[in-house]
Amino acid sequence: MEVSIRHPFPIHGERLFFSALAGSMLIAVLIGFAPSYYLRPLSPAGAWPHGLTPLIHLHGIVFSAFILLFMVQVGLIAGDRRDLHRRLGVAGLPLVLLMIALGIVTALAQVARRSGPPVVDALSWLAMPLASVLGFGVLFLLALRFRTRAGAHKRLMVLGMAAMLSAAFGRIAAIPPFLALLVLPNLYAAALAAWDIASTRRVHPATLWGGLLVLITTIGPIFFWRTPAWLSFAHWATGA
Repeated sequence: MEVSIRHPFPIHGERLFFSALAGSMLIAVLIGFAPSYYLRPLSPAGAWPHGLTPLIHLHGIVFSAFILLFMVQVGLIAGDRRDLHRRLGVAGLPLVLLMIALGIVTALAQVARRSGPPVVDALSWLAMPLASVLGFGVLFLLALRFRTRAGAHKRLMVLGMAAMLSAAFGRIAAIPPFLALLVLPNLYAAALAAWDIASTRRVHPATLWGGLLVLITTIGPIFFWRTPAWLSFAHWATGA
């Protein structure tokens, strides 16, 4: 059972905090994917070496729908419309499962397209998107499992989004790759921990364990992506 702890801050302050986190995620996605996807038709001819396949379009549509659902759900809570939030939440599980499946298939397909960073071999880089899918899937499924425990649910939702934001931050040219891929996604866990301490004098278990999973899935791949075991698995998984 989740223990109820009195918050010294008004409830609207907490809603503003979580809305700000969600808003920053939406901004990161729009800025990161606008040039190569959302606004791609406006780019000069030949600006992007890789074409958009039907799989990528499907992934983009489902991903965009999920981001929209996430933002609407955050807005409903901020507006104290928990009734609509619960009704709309029934779309969460099938969309999460579809995101996981498409994330895996799209990541595997990217190896043949060599669309990852030029400084990293495509088979090695495959570890990054697959780890992101793992973090996203586990955290969102847990969030849906604990949907009746508001404290855990909203923290796991935020961290589930953070687990897959490396792809967005990594596409923002102004951000150095180290910050984009390894640091910025983990700042959401740090922000949640800071909020927890300021509001309840302790770090919420969902923040602690969820944040640890985000850390593992964002930083962990660099420790094994060049190992023979991983490369052998990547060869097998992609048929490369």
